[in-house]
Amino acid sequence: MSQIFRKNLITRNFDLDWNRHVTSRTYEKFGYDARCDVLKEFGYSIEQMLNSNVRYLPGSTYVRFLDQQFADSEVTVESEVFRMDTGLLLWKQNIFGPNGKKACELETTSSLVQDDKIIQILKIPEINVTPHKFTIHPKPTKQNTVEHDYYIPFSDMNCFWNLPSDAIWKIFEEGRFLFFKEIVDLSLIQETDATTFFMGGEILIHKQLEPGSHVKILSWIESFEKIRFYFRQDIVDLNGNLLASMKDEQLFVSLSKSRPRKAPEAFFNKIERFIE
Repeated sequence: MSQIFRKNLITRNFDLDWNRHVTSRTYEKFGYDARCDVLKEFGYSIEQMLNSNVRYLPGSTYVRFLDQQFADSEVTVESEVFRMDTGLLLWKQNIFGPNGKKACELETTSSLVQDDKIIQILKIPEINVTPHKFTIHPKPTKQNTVEHDYYIPFSDMNCFWNLPSDAIWKIFEEGRFLFFKEIVDLSLIQETDATTFFMGGEILIHKQLEPGSHVKILSWIESFEKIRFYFRQDIVDLNGNLLASMKDEQLFVSLSKSRPRKAPEAFFNKIERFIE
């Protein structure tokens, strides 16, 4: 029988993104903060883990954004955790805004590792829910992609000396901006009164990304509809080995009215050659 753990947190002005609402990475940071509190309840506080040479390793994530939040919003994170056969932990988290409406759904995996072995936390209940089924497929061989070099700074690593999930989200966010700056031109946002909102997505971690390393971000469009498109990215090392993949849903929104709108024709014309 799983237990629901609750934690209240407050968004700040520095959590706002360029669209003037709370950035997606803030939700993941809040989720991580709540996960650390839950692990402490099971006898694995950060201090105890560090003293015992135990590392927290982030895994894959499925996320949905349902209600925008702004600065000074008191939000509640509700967390459930389940133990999988391998010892991997599955986290189900909902984040509610001050009005009680659900703002974000997070499903993520993580593991506690000591001497390269996953720790089995037997006090955590065995899984009795169905995990999200990921829909990310390998990049088609002849797919047109936009490629950018990226350096993973040491300053992004956490107290476990690895890269937390929000830092990995940041790489994909950077890749998204680089793609649209190069292919679409960000000035189209003002010219067409159209922006895109990140509605949710999937992140698969194939191998832990190393702080201080150089990687490449490969970006393309999986599919395109009238008011939305699905954006794909792979992070690979300099030898071409796949490290992480992301698929995110982007909704076209009128900048002035903050309501869904049809994609501008100018946008489609610029990205057409990168659609699968």
